[in-house]
Amino acid sequence: MAMVAAPGVTRFVGAGGFDDALAISNEMSEICIAYNSNYAIPTWNFQGTCLGIDIRKVVETGITPIINTGIAHKQAGVGQVGAGTVRVPFGCFEKALIAYAEKMGIEV
Repeated sequence: MAMVAAPGVTRFVGAGGFDDALAISNEMSEICIAYNSNYAIPTWNFQGTCLGIDIRKVVETGITPIINTGIAHKQAGVGQVGAGTVRVPFGCFEKALIAYAEKMGIEV
């Protein structure tokens, strides 16, 4: 959600440079409900980090969250054994929205 806060990490995980980090954070903002001003990002014009993924927005836009992964070695101080990015499967959000609607008594 906040890749623009650490564009160097974006390159490390294979997701490009600053422009890519900015594009990813902008895309993630389309599926969130607000911004957290307690965590302002200087490289994002001091906008706060994205806050609260909205399952309705995910299903409506088809945009799924990107997970930035880093896997540390099992021995402290050895370093990382891997890094990358992956998108959460769309079906998770579709099923969650249906379940939520049914719980609220909304016919799907």
